[in-house]
Amino acid sequence: MLYLWVPEANGVWQWSNGETWKQSLNLEQLIQDVREHHGKEATVFFPSRDTQIIQQTFSKAQYKKLGQDGVKYLLEEYVILPLDSMKVLHHFQSPDQLSILGIANSTVTTLQHALTLIPVKVVALLPDFLLLPIPASGQTILANINGHLLAREGEFSGQSIDDLAVYLDYQPAHMSYKVTNLSSTQMQSLEAVVTQDLLENFDYNVPEIRKSKQHPFNVLPKAKNNTGVSGYWKACVAVFLGLLVIQFSYDAVRWYQNKKVANVMAVQAIDQFKYWFGQNYPVTEQTLKSQFEAQLRQNQTGNTQALALLSRVGPLLMQHQVVANRVIYDASALNMELKASSSEILQNLTQQLNQQGFKVELGNIQPRDSGVVGLVKIQ
Repeated sequence: MLYLWVPEANGVWQWSNGETWKQSLNLEQLIQDVREHHGKEATVFFPSRDTQIIQQTFSKAQYKKLGQDGVKYLLEEYVILPLDSMKVLHHFQSPDQLSILGIANSTVTTLQHALTLIPVKVVALLPDFLLLPIPASGQTILANINGHLLAREGEFSGQSIDDLAVYLDYQPAHMSYKVTNLSSTQMQSLEAVVTQDLLENFDYNVPEIRKSKQHPFNVLPKAKNNTGVSGYWKACVAVFLGLLVIQFSYDAVRWYQNKKVANVMAVQAIDQFKYWFGQNYPVTEQTLKSQFEAQLRQNQTGNTQALALLSRVGPLLMQHQVVANRVIYDASALNMELKASSSEILQNLTQQLNQQGFKVELGNIQPRDSGVVGLVKIQ
């Protein structure tokens, strides 16, 4: 397990792999220093001064009667922030000890944003007094760790200390103290109020905190501990599937519409072919191609140019539902007798062909068989 210790007010980051505390001057250096531990689980300790911890005496029956919401409101008179802007955790120890911790939601969010830059898997966010060993009954642990003075009064109570003399003024008389690495000034403050028989020194070692993820004072939101698919990616998948269904539906509609147009154009092409070559002539893809080419070869200049011209003009005829009664290719021009349901259709066809770069001349238009017939020359 990797341990990270968040500094106070732009201080020095500290980290440990379970042996000694190493220091990184800033977050950028920390990211480089722990790079070899990429992806490793990490417990992060933050300044205990960011929390408010109270302990009260309740029987188990009273505790159950309070419920989760009732326990939270026990903290209300000790904080200045509204409770709905705080994360409140608690732990009940039999027979009658209730410990409650509160921390501003904004503080937790700020910590999370900073920690996302570090290439480790954060599993717990704990107050830093938990870096000290659990004291015996009637005892307080005091430790100066690289300039950070911490106190731990119990398994679930502790704090950061700015001025040891002020802290001692509020402690019970006859309290014993187990201390390590205190400065000379701090020892003087302690010895001024505590007799030698109540003092004990110890050697500090980085503690091994087991099951930090399940610790009652782990303020890391549970959603961040989830190893499954995050809500963000679930939303992305849902949006992608929705877009996929929409695209598939759109393509299906387009395919149906295009197939419908293709069927109409095929019927018109066959009708045109039978009009030119007889009703009884077999109609296949090969006969359509061969008969068109044969018809063109009969003309002195009928060649691939004519076929290319027909291939460009033919779809427009079908689009406007115009039938060619007669086609003659002469001197690089198509002369066609076209039949349509109205003169407007022939005029629109002529205009569209001109817009596509053809040189088109529309001759006289004559009424015939519930429609009209017009002569068109296309170059």
